[in-house]
Amino acid sequence: MKLIKNLIALFSAIAALFGIFAIVLVLFGYRPFVALSPSMETLYREGSLCVINTHTSLDEIATGDVLVYRTSTGLLVLHRLVDITDKTDGILYAQMQGDANNISQAVELSSVNYVGREAFTIPGFGSVVEKMLSLPMLTWGLVAVFIILACIPWSSISKRKTAAA
Repeated sequence: MKLIKNLIALFSAIAALFGIFAIVLVLFGYRPFVALSPSMETLYREGSLCVINTHTSLDEIATGDVLVYRTSTGLLVLHRLVDITDKTDGILYAQMQGDANNISQAVELSSVNYVGREAFTIPGFGSVVEKMLSLPMLTWGLVAVFIILACIPWSSISKRKTAAA
């Protein structure tokens, strides 16, 4: 029974640390992005979790950076900046290309469609995040209750009952 309690406490602590880490990242302008296509393979495999720094301005990016931008249809794209052709009135005229693609495409990046620059990537973890985000709210509520219950120092409660008897 003690082993089960210790395992529950360990998993709860890991979940709590992961949650705190995620909250801190969001507070500092980092957002998750899941690579949904193989256009950036082999470096960014489909299903990878890319964390995007949304505080990186257009003035700070350089050729070779991996950026996320929104297309005119609203689709978010993760591609590499291969060339900057011009910069006028806050618009960056760029050539973007997926690492697995043979052809680059002209993109106008501005504060309207530019999302951010890739900060780091966790291969394969994007699929896990997508599954977690698709869970119903009831499941999230049960997970929260489980974590709260696991954080209660049950050993001190059982010692108090024994001392009272």
